[in-house]
Amino acid sequence: MTVPPHAIPHTELVDAVRGRYERVFSPGSPQAHAVERALTMAGRLAIDMHPMHLRIEEIMAMRGFAARNAAAWDAFHAYAVPAAGAALDSVGRGGTDIDLVVLESSTLMSMPSPISALTQALGLRRDCAALPISGMGCRGGAHAITMAHTWLRAHPGDTVLVVTADTASPHFHVETELDDAGLVGSIVSSALFSDAAAAAVVSTSLEEGVELLDIARYEVPGTSDAISWAVTDEGPRFRLTTDAVRSIPAVAPALRALLSRQGWTGADLAVCALHAGGNNIIRDVQQALGLDAHQVAPAWQSLTRGNLMSSAVLDAIALIAADPALCPAWGAPLLGAGFGPGFGTDAFLGRALLPAAGAGAVDRTTVVRGDVAVG
Repeated sequence: MTVPPHAIPHTELVDAVRGRYERVFSPGSPQAHAVERALTMAGRLAIDMHPMHLRIEEIMAMRGFAARNAAAWDAFHAYAVPAAGAALDSVGRGGTDIDLVVLESSTLMSMPSPISALTQALGLRRDCAALPISGMGCRGGAHAITMAHTWLRAHPGDTVLVVTADTASPHFHVETELDDAGLVGSIVSSALFSDAAAAAVVSTSLEEGVELLDIARYEVPGTSDAISWAVTDEGPRFRLTTDAVRSIPAVAPALRALLSRQGWTGADLAVCALHAGGNNIIRDVQQALGLDAHQVAPAWQSLTRGNLMSSAVLDAIALIAADPALCPAWGAPLLGAGFGPGFGTDAFLGRALLPAAGAGAVDRTTVVRGDVAVG
């Protein structure tokens, strides 16, 4: 885990957003009322501190697509590359051992892919396969794991490096053209996200981590605009609608079907590595699957540092592995799921093969193990 360069208290970020909007909307105007309503909602988020690549004054002052993308590139080099190196070190592998890199990032535009930077920094083989993916947003971490699992079903002897890298801090915008609902969504999101990168190695030859048993993906019809980028000359602007925060019941049947293929229900799960999308997301998943407080505790712990986007699920896995109170018995069932653009979910079901739980004998398919770099 890297030390975040700028740990911004949630209350300070909310106040900074309020200050920026007070400069553009007159007190008592309909827009000012919408801003205050949004900031009240943001203040209820269970976030303590935001790890950010930029200082708060830089976040509020950032201008221009080029400057925003350059800051995201700086963050990629500062956090994604070290996270990938730490993941390799954690399993005693080097760059030449990797057969495929899966990179998920929705906040950085680049050609060639940032995988080229990883290749140079980590000494990856020049014939290493590459799968760069953009646009999955908060689903990215779970999606990357499902892609690694799919690859290894076809290439069981390979080793896959998964990297997630999303940087929110350069992408704050003051919105003046949105209706009340759009303005509320934009402002709440500006106080929700943090910066993070994470990485994991996925292989059939690993002895510890999370064994992958099955995967699932589902998108709710008619919700393609629920979470999205609106690309402008000033840079991409985040859009969040009420459809997003109300869609968990619509994706829950896909998660229950994933469990049922193993003969399980939510009650059989020892713990979950859920994307910490916000208070309502965690509570709605808990209710939809019949989970208890312990099963969703990793998501709440992750959320204290904000929504880490594509890195959130890997962060939850790291929290489970590091905390004896969360680490389940060897071989116990575990669900991982990300929720985001679509609106949809990517999910995986597995068993915990974590050292804190004590060794045991389990027939392995593919195993995930890695490291998270926040900030």
